[in-house]
Amino acid sequence: MSPSPSPNVRSKNQIAAGVLVGGRFQIQRFLGEECGSELYQAQDSQGGALVALRVFSAEGTPRTVAKIDLGQAALVPHKNLAMLVAWGIEGDHVYVATEASDGASLRQLIDARHSDGGVIGLTHAHILLGHVVNGLDTAHSALVHGGINPAAIRVTSAGRVKLTDLGLSRALPALTRRGGPDSNSKGAYLAPEVAAGEEPSPAADVYSLAAILYELLTGHAPASPLWPPSQVNSAIPPAVDAVVARGMAPLPETRFSRPQELWEALGAVLASMAAGGPAGPRKRPSAARMVVGKSFSVADAVRLTEEYERWLVQKDKLDYGPFSLAQVMAQMDKGIFNGDNIIVDVDSGDRQKIREHPQLVEFTRATERRLEVQRRAQAERAHEHVERKKGRWMIFIIGTAVVALAAGLAWFIHKRVAAKDDVLASRVSEADVDAFLKDVKISFPAHKRPGGFRRGGPGGGPAGVAGRAEDFDNKMEFGDVSQDGGDAILDEGTIDRVMHANYRRLVPCIMGRGVPMLEVDFVVQPTGRVKAVRANGQSKGPLPMCVLNQMQAFGFPAYKGKNTIASWSMSIR
Repeated sequence: MSPSPSPNVRSKNQIAAGVLVGGRFQIQRFLGEECGSELYQAQDSQGGALVALRVFSAEGTPRTVAKIDLGQAALVPHKNLAMLVAWGIEGDHVYVATEASDGASLRQLIDARHSDGGVIGLTHAHILLGHVVNGLDTAHSALVHGGINPAAIRVTSAGRVKLTDLGLSRALPALTRRGGPDSNSKGAYLAPEVAAGEEPSPAADVYSLAAILYELLTGHAPASPLWPPSQVNSAIPPAVDAVVARGMAPLPETRFSRPQELWEALGAVLASMAAGGPAGPRKRPSAARMVVGKSFSVADAVRLTEEYERWLVQKDKLDYGPFSLAQVMAQMDKGIFNGDNIIVDVDSGDRQKIREHPQLVEFTRATERRLEVQRRAQAERAHEHVERKKGRWMIFIIGTAVVALAAGLAWFIHKRVAAKDDVLASRVSEADVDAFLKDVKISFPAHKRPGGFRRGGPGGGPAGVAGRAEDFDNKMEFGDVSQDGGDAILDEGTIDRVMHANYRRLVPCIMGRGVPMLEVDFVVQPTGRVKAVRANGQSKGPLPMCVLNQMQAFGFPAYKGKNTIASWSMSIR
């Protein structure tokens, strides 16, 4: 809508899709006409949320009243009041944007339950009204609703009860006369003094709630003459008749003065029924909530029974639920809850240990006895299992120790024999090496690539074997697929430098053997440690073992990459 008169942006009494209302809300689609106003789905440009946008014409007094009441309504946000996002005036029209809510109206819930041949019932009527009373307690600090009816109460898919149309009853009086099951019940929920043109008071909201309560209990909107609820529905206790009668008293001064008093009187009746005797007013639980399921369905929401999930269980400082008593017992049967956990009635706020709940005393005793028997049986089975396992482990450990001792002895003997010459060579002094080198000439032939050697030694690598065949095979080394380094190998210059600096250490391995040439193939790991050696084509025996032991102290530099396979040789003449 533009600041100019709204007919400039209208087509067939509707605002066109895409038009920006109030400089903020972009019209998406027309939802329908209701009580002299038009409803639209719009998108809030400040955040992108969807809103329900109501637009109606208002001039003179209605316009002034709308400005006053909507201004007051914006001051009282509450979880049980449909949030007023924004409101404003453009031309001769008022627009009101409220949160877009899913779910269904109370009118739809009542009708769906009635189609199944039932009513909402006393317990759930008490819960529903409790949510509405929560919102009204806050709203009455600023203004009176004055037009509560089943169409103005919604239950969201999350089970939240919300009161709508706050601040609109005086500017749009037609809203107060809707919500009945048919045209004959228009205005059935409107207090007589408001219908006569007087200003609404909190007692007017009491009348509306009592009228709604009547329909929730009987399935019929109130009409004249007003039959007591217990005479229409035999399941309703006669004590409720007095609560409804006082709430719908013709004179406001003879009604409950506030909605909370009506709710507490109804709660006292329920408490008296539970205790089998009279009971005083109860305090309203702050967290009472009607749960209608994760996937909302009107049919599911109204199939409310006395097995309603009204119990919370407190365990380890956390609340679980709500549950029905049957669900609580099922959880106890599994050992999840026990008799010392606290059970809370979400309707009344009453707290007690599960073992002290009248309906759970015997069940708790029997369940705890059964679970204790199961626990002892499990403990005995676990003990037997542990003992058997200990026996098997003892046998395994002893057997392993014997095998390891035998293998160690064999390894020691084999290594002593295989490395005898190496041990002797390691004791050769530098003077002996110098004396040996005086009589020979050492040259370093060109390198040849490893490979093509006889696969000496088994593939495993037992004691006395200086290298496995697969250590010298890098055909499956594909490098670092992450392209983050790791493909490096030692270059030939580095290998030459290290070998020339350390070749004297290899001399003791060939002294006295008559070996004219020492050809060494070796594998250097990225840590710089020599992993495997072939000496003159042999991977086992004294010579390769001696060379391996010496080369492991050569100190090749560490690098980031795969194993380096290299060859080196020296000739002795």
